[in-house]
Amino acid sequence: SPPLRPAGADGSDPENPVIILSVGRLVPKKGYDDLLEALALLPGHLQWRFVHIGGGVLAPALKTQARRLGLSDRIQWRGALAFPEVLTAYRKADLFVLTSKVARDGDRDGLPNVLMEAQSQRLPCIATDVSGIPELIEHNVTGLLVPPNNPPAVAAALKMLIGEPIRRAQLAAAGESRVRIVFSSTAGIEDLVMRFGPEQARQVPGPPRRASRVYGGDGAEQEAWSRLSGVLSTEVR
Repeated sequence: SPPLRPAGADGSDPENPVIILSVGRLVPKKGYDDLLEALALLPGHLQWRFVHIGGGVLAPALKTQARRLGLSDRIQWRGALAFPEVLTAYRKADLFVLTSKVARDGDRDGLPNVLMEAQSQRLPCIATDVSGIPELIEHNVTGLLVPPNNPPAVAAALKMLIGEPIRRAQLAAAGESRVRIVFSSTAGIEDLVMRFGPEQARQVPGPPRRASRVYGGDGAEQEAWSRLSGVLSTEVR
C-alpha cells in the first residue's frame, strides 16, 4: 500500500525539511520557470527542499535561473531516472507540485501521468488549472489548483501546505481515492499497471484488498486491480 507519511514536517525544523517533488520534462509546457519563481517567493524561515526528476532542453536555463534566485542550495536536480527510482522518490516526498501551462507554440499537457502516479502514492498535489488536470484534482478536495502562469498563487499554495501537515494528509487520502475512481475500468487499470511495471505486476498473487468496495465485485476488474495494487505496494529499495 502507499506509504503512511509522518505528519511532523511543517517547515520549521532545519533537520526535517518538507520535501517538495516534481517529475516532468524540462520543457516550456511544464512551467518550471514559474515554479522556481514561486519557490523564491516563499518566506526565508520555511524549511524545504525541492527535488526534480526529468531531463529536457531547458535544464541549463532553469539551473541558471535557480542560481540567480538564490535557490541552488535547496534544489536537487536528479535528471532522468528509471521508474523504480521515481517511485522511491514519490514515497519519500511530502508534497508534489506540477505547474503546467500552455506554451507559446500551443503545446500543453493533457492529464499528466505523473499526477496520477503521485496521488496513487498518497502524495498531496498542487497543480495548475489547465487542460485535463481539473478532471483529476478538485480544488481543496483532492489537491490544490492554482492558475497557470501565476507564481504568487503557486507560492501561496506551497506555503500553506508546507506548514499544514494534517491538511496535506487529508488531501493525499482524498487524492488517492480519486485515482481509484478514475481508474475504475479494467482498461484504465491495465494502462497504469503497464506504466508501473508489467513484470512486477504479473508476479502479484491474491485478491485485491478493497476490490469489492471499489469495483462492485467484477472478476476482471478485481484481477486488474490486484495486479495494480501489488505493483503499488512493492517496496522499492
